[in-house]
Amino acid sequence: MLDPSDKKIMELGDSSQAILVHSEINPGAQDDSTDLNAEKRWVGQMGGIDPYTGWEGLPANDLDSIQEEDEMEMHKMNQQKDADDQQKNQPHIGMEFKSRDEAYQFYNMYAFEAGFSIRKETTSKSSKGVSSERFVCSKEGFSNRQKQEQKKLGSSSDKKTPEKDKGSSRAGCKACLRVKLVKGELWQVTVFNDIHSHDLIPNTPSKIRNLRSQRCITVEDIQTILNLSDQNVGPSKIMEYMAAVYGGKEYVSFRLKDVSNVVTMANRKILGVDVETTLAHFRKKQEEDPEFFFSIKVDDDGLVEHVFWADARSRREYLEFGDVVTFDTTYNTNKYNMPLAPFIGVNHHRQSIFFGMALLRSESTENFSWLFQTWLNAMYGKHPTAIVTDQDPAMRVAIKIIFPNAVHRCCQWHVMRKAREKLGLLYHQLPGFQEELGSVINRSLNVQEFENTWTTMLEKYKLHDNNHLKNMFEKHAEWVPAYFRDIFFAEMSTTQRSESMNSLLKMWMTAHTSIYKFVMRIDNMVESIWQREGDEDNKTMDQIPHLWSRYPLEAHARQIYTRKVFALFKELVKDSTLGVAIEKEKDALYEVNIDSHTSIRNWAPESYIVTVDRTENMFSCNCKGFEFEGLLCYHAIKVMCQLGIREIPSHYIVQRWCKNANALVKRPTHERLRDLGNSQPLQMFRFSTLNSQMMHLVKLASKNVRAFEILQAKMKEALSEITPLVSNNMSPQLEILVEPDSLEVDVEDKNPRKELVFHDPPLSQCKGRKKRPARWKTPIEKAPIKRRTCSHCGKKDAHNIRTCPELMKELGIEKKQTTKEKANEEESGEED
Repeated sequence: MLDPSDKKIMELGDSSQAILVHSEINPGAQDDSTDLNAEKRWVGQMGGIDPYTGWEGLPANDLDSIQEEDEMEMHKMNQQKDADDQQKNQPHIGMEFKSRDEAYQFYNMYAFEAGFSIRKETTSKSSKGVSSERFVCSKEGFSNRQKQEQKKLGSSSDKKTPEKDKGSSRAGCKACLRVKLVKGELWQVTVFNDIHSHDLIPNTPSKIRNLRSQRCITVEDIQTILNLSDQNVGPSKIMEYMAAVYGGKEYVSFRLKDVSNVVTMANRKILGVDVETTLAHFRKKQEEDPEFFFSIKVDDDGLVEHVFWADARSRREYLEFGDVVTFDTTYNTNKYNMPLAPFIGVNHHRQSIFFGMALLRSESTENFSWLFQTWLNAMYGKHPTAIVTDQDPAMRVAIKIIFPNAVHRCCQWHVMRKAREKLGLLYHQLPGFQEELGSVINRSLNVQEFENTWTTMLEKYKLHDNNHLKNMFEKHAEWVPAYFRDIFFAEMSTTQRSESMNSLLKMWMTAHTSIYKFVMRIDNMVESIWQREGDEDNKTMDQIPHLWSRYPLEAHARQIYTRKVFALFKELVKDSTLGVAIEKEKDALYEVNIDSHTSIRNWAPESYIVTVDRTENMFSCNCKGFEFEGLLCYHAIKVMCQLGIREIPSHYIVQRWCKNANALVKRPTHERLRDLGNSQPLQMFRFSTLNSQMMHLVKLASKNVRAFEILQAKMKEALSEITPLVSNNMSPQLEILVEPDSLEVDVEDKNPRKELVFHDPPLSQCKGRKKRPARWKTPIEKAPIKRRTCSHCGKKDAHNIRTCPELMKELGIEKKQTTKEKANEEESGEED
């Protein structure tokens, strides 16, 4: 039962409903600070009282007034809270900080909220150090224009390019904050002025971000910028990425110039120690992988001449795919203008791969010889079967010295490009000459045929006296396809793979790249190449290519070849259906005729001869397609399908194109170290591994006498056990490498007592193009420039009214002769 004395009841008259307010009788009621709206409920009857809560009715109009009073009270409380927060965040005299940096950060945050930028102006020092510091508005004071005011008109500096007028941001603002060291450790605000003489910037992200003191880059942002820069991402792209991360450029607390400054400062850290930093990186990689190889050559002054390096995967891949190598140099890849010389090969997926990389000071026979010998040492002494280069004479001589048994072929594309340049109008405008020159070079199946058709062409067009054609014929054994059809070149007749790699490299490098940055980006690029090879391995194992025909020969090729190689073989099967095989001798000689109206390959002859030996399963075509590419030509495939051959003979399966071509290459290092056999690559692999481990062991043992004695005793014991097991049949190439530090650095130093110091190389004078190519111009730009007409004499003689000779003559003014006119007069006087 409710006690009427504990509540207040207000009758509502004729109203049928009532709104209740909180009763004092409810002992379980919440605190007065509780929101009233959360405790109100309807009772429903006139003058009724809720028996559960003790609410008593009030009119609805009175409730509205109560709500308004509550809202006003809450608004005042919020205003008071904002004022307290503002008072708390606003500097005032007497405020104390633990350090100067804390005071600066506090004032800078206050400036951020207010809309201005600050800077550090002056500091006062005592015997104990800094005693006070003053922070001012960035618009404090005025800019110094004394130099411009004192500069005289017509001085020599006026003739130079005028400086960019950046304008002045100073406005004589007096706003400042000064902190002073008190109580030994605390910094107290002694001066504070918040009056500005300029307008404050609205507190919006797009405006505030331009204030200098508000621009900042966090450690995480700096690391992100440097990581992107290492991936050859430019500052503009980095800024776009950061804007996407933060949700818009207006929310990024730094500008594009700040990004450029971060990258520049990181690059400056290696100035003067570029080679030393690179050498430390090489040694670290060699400790991680004993098969990593590098060699650096310096001159007498310690300046680096050449740098060569090859990772472990490149060395192992060369053992499988090093039969054919393309070699070329490229420029504008580093700040020292050193030509880049990569060794390029092709793997079983027909992808270009690296066999090593070098930077040379110059392109001479001596330097190429050093590079080829160093590369040969790194590749376990294995010589390439064939090598393709350009027509550089120094390169040609070095190849004959270092690779005497390798077949050297000059790039046919370079030869034909030079022919187009030298022959000029003869090549482009002489009717039929261009087509016949290509036919003679590409359609000749043997040397005799080429020489005969070449002579016939010269007689037909009467070009016996053309000097460039004479030079081409004198060196035709170096580039004409007829001389190389029976030699395996993996279908490479040009340095196109090197050119493609060089083009890709220039996407990662610039003419300002340091050697260390260059090496790091090369490592990333090589890693992506190996990753791409691994992805193709997975596709080859996981995917089964579709067959084009029902020939059993094609199904057998799908089982043994990689995905890319099988795609090429499938195209050969397609081409074989366009020819007709005519039996000349049963199971011995076939003639394959190709429809003359079908374009299968450039300059394809009309017929080919395929010689067959059924007892030995031999199918030899005079096109030499298998010998050159390592795949059966479509003429032989035509004959084999016609004879019902169901599988490719084993002697026509080249292991380098098969699925398991590099299975041994991908084996872990610890497994390959235990391979049986004394082959030269295995010996050199074991040597490089033991050499790296022993160097580390020797360094440790040399630091302590007891450690030295233990290692010496163990080495003697090991030597007595190993000597009987090893015969004296060590590879000659391995003997060459058994030299101190030969696997780490190759240095030619005439003074062995002089301490070895590596210095950054000077700028190289290479053979390549030193000027950037001219910009492509539109026909309008190429059109002759219209000369202005003189308004006095009406002539178009490269003068105007101010320099008109007739006007000067009329006014009696002598015209000053130019240097060219004086020279012309002197020449005419000498002739007289």
